[in-house]
Amino acid sequence: MCAAFELNSRIIRPGRLVRFWQTKLDWGTGVWAGFARKETLGWWKRQGWQPIDIPAERFAERSDKTGELIWDQIPSGLILRGVLDASAVKPILKVVTRASTEAELGQFQHPRMPLLEIPLFNGESLGAVDEKPGSAIQQELF
Repeated sequence: MCAAFELNSRIIRPGRLVRFWQTKLDWGTGVWAGFARKETLGWWKRQGWQPIDIPAERFAERSDKTGELIWDQIPSGLILRGVLDASAVKPILKVVTRASTEAELGQFQHPRMPLLEIPLFNGESLGAVDEKPGSAIQQELF
């Protein structure tokens, strides 16, 4: 499913604020409120949920056998796919999952994996939740 992911040395788990890209230039934040199965994405879209790009460097699954987190890198150029309910008072999002392959089931000991895809919008890192992208760069004032 994706028990956690990491971006800029910050581990993010369900229930936390997540930064995401919703267009090529527009990012937002929402609360990670669970998972959406790839097999039912059509239903989520019909309910008004929008696809989003969630940048991350690695993710972890919790082994069904040992209960331990098993981490793996996210290949360069890929993001976690999410869906967003922007109509909620506070935007909420779900990480999209898919069935594990035989090899993944052996490695992670978990039947679901996060959906890693090429960005629809933007794969650029968004930094920590409390800082804006590019905030470390002083803009010209005049």
